[in-house]
Amino acid sequence: MEEKIQILYEEINFLGFHATYHRDHNYVENSKTLIPKVQEFVLWFLKEKQDLSEPGIIENLIDILKDCETALKAYDHVLMMDALEQGISGYLELFLSEDYFKEKENTYVGQHERQEP
Repeated sequence: MEEKIQILYEEINFLGFHATYHRDHNYVENSKTLIPKVQEFVLWFLKEKQDLSEPGIIENLIDILKDCETALKAYDHVLMMDALEQGISGYLELFLSEDYFKEKENTYVGQHERQEP
């Protein structure tokens, strides 16, 4: 599941970056492929991580899924972006190691440093 979490985290963040950087107004449409993965993660979280599944967390995850549904129906880019990037992404981060973030930072910072004159 760790690899799936990393992939979903990166896909969510790429969609947000792409939508912002390219001024792409298809965020909801582009995020449709992520919804089954988000659902899979939430079900896994609720089933496997019961020690973390306090009532407030469970209700929050359900609210995030409802926000995704509402955003799909209303074609609401802001709500979908908020649900994925501020909601689900935060839960995904719980399962990503510090080494994962260091590796990503080194990759991106290293690329930037190599590009400077």
